[in-house]
Amino acid sequence: MIRRVFILVVILNSRSYAQVVDSINVAGKTIRVELLKEITLKPLSLNAKETIAFHRLRSKVWKVYPFALAANKQLLELNDDLGFTVNKRQQRRIGKLHDKWIQENFTAKIKKLTRSEGRILIKLIHRETGNSAYDLVRNYRNGFTALLWQKLAKYFDGDLKATYQPETNTEDEWIEHALWELRRKNSTLKRTQ
Repeated sequence: MIRRVFILVVILNSRSYAQVVDSINVAGKTIRVELLKEITLKPLSLNAKETIAFHRLRSKVWKVYPFALAANKQLLELNDDLGFTVNKRQQRRIGKLHDKWIQENFTAKIKKLTRSEGRILIKLIHRETGNSAYDLVRNYRNGFTALLWQKLAKYFDGDLKATYQPETNTEDEWIEHALWELRRKNSTLKRTQ
């Protein structure tokens, strides 16, 4: 009995690592695969204050995560659409159409977010797209517009250059754990339906 409990504790406290593959050989053809970052999930051991802070953070993450997923989807669609353009004029026209659609569908909802939810959204956008919000604005608009939005974000205690680093930042580690809980919750709901 003690041995089983010991094995259970060791398994629960062990770290899991993703296998890194850089190429696969299929039928004589080599397919390149993008390398995955390792993210280690470990059980959270929190005191009472940290538990309260984690639950608040978790509810904020669950609220803004759909916006980050929508941003990633919209970025992929924009890149696909820009692949069919032949000149700058068409690129600007497509960019304006995407911008108009985003403003119509998300501006009212995003305006209702709190400052802390906005900071979390910026980190989740970096997590989903691989680019900081500042880089996205700079690449798809211009550097001056990115600078203006960064100054405005700084005025409201935000930072468009913020990156998502769960390996070094405790808050980002908690965000990753909250996303893991959300995925687990969603998979449980799908199985019961």
